[in-house]
Amino acid sequence: MCIRHFALLKLTGIGDKASGTVELFPLNGHSQSEVEPLSQDEVNNVREQLKVSKDYFSMLVVGKDGDVKAWFPSPMWSLDNVYDLVDSMELRMQEEKLQRRLGIHCPEDRGRGGGEAGHYGGYDGDRAEM
Repeated sequence: MCIRHFALLKLTGIGDKASGTVELFPLNGHSQSEVEPLSQDEVNNVREQLKVSKDYFSMLVVGKDGDVKAWFPSPMWSLDNVYDLVDSMELRMQEEKLQRRLGIHCPEDRGRGGGEAGHYGGYDGDRAEM
């Protein structure tokens, strides 16, 4: 099943130049995501809580329980590994069972989500951070 509910945090800059967004992806897998800006304090607090260095790139997978499940030291242009990890988590398995019971499914189960063929488009340099 490709329907996954998740949030994507983007944190950039340091100190008074810190900024970020949280992008909320809906359960239906196709609707427009909702982007919320993060304040400098929120960015710095998230970095501190999750022990994310401001000196180099880090990508983390954080479970709904708040625990860090995986760290990636470089950008990933395909989210297949992340989806495999998420699909192996207990809360995700419960979510899949509930979706099956309710008859919820993706109309197109190709590419496992995240855009065409499971690839995330990455950061759009032209898109202004809020």
